[in-house]
Amino acid sequence: MMTGLSESAQRLLITLCVSCALAGCYSFTGGALPPHLRTVALSPVVDNSGFGVPAYREYLVQRLLERFQRETALQLVSGDADARLSVQLQSIREVTVTVRPGERERERRLEIQLTAEFYDAVQRRTVWRRSFAWSELYDISGGQAARDRAAFAALDALVENIASAVLAFW
Repeated sequence: MMTGLSESAQRLLITLCVSCALAGCYSFTGGALPPHLRTVALSPVVDNSGFGVPAYREYLVQRLLERFQRETALQLVSGDADARLSVQLQSIREVTVTVRPGERERERRLEIQLTAEFYDAVQRRTVWRRSFAWSELYDISGGQAARDRAAFAALDALVENIASAVLAFW
């Protein structure tokens, strides 16, 4: 076990190692999509979380756009497309990490849950509809900036999971 590292640092290290290992054997642009899917539209991301930080939704939209523009065989378009990706932020919660009696709270876990749907407009069918969740720990002494870093790290991981799910079905 990796002692001396926080849980979020361990998770980041594991994610980086797995990403590096998979980078050599799997490409997101690998043409695994059916030939009738050439374009994709991103529906407006809906924030149902009630968390009250619009920057998180905006960051999610930006990262999804970047990911699909940079690394997919699908051309990102607005309006009519062969496929549509719809994403909804369902919940963003701050959870107190276990604190023993007499201790002060030092860390919190930020948990983000969203749902996504990938729709094939050519064949008029939902390819998949899934829930995705990710959590990150942050040091509360870092205040809002630490919470934002945790949220952005979780959103980055969720974007990767969604992008992988688009091709995993095929």
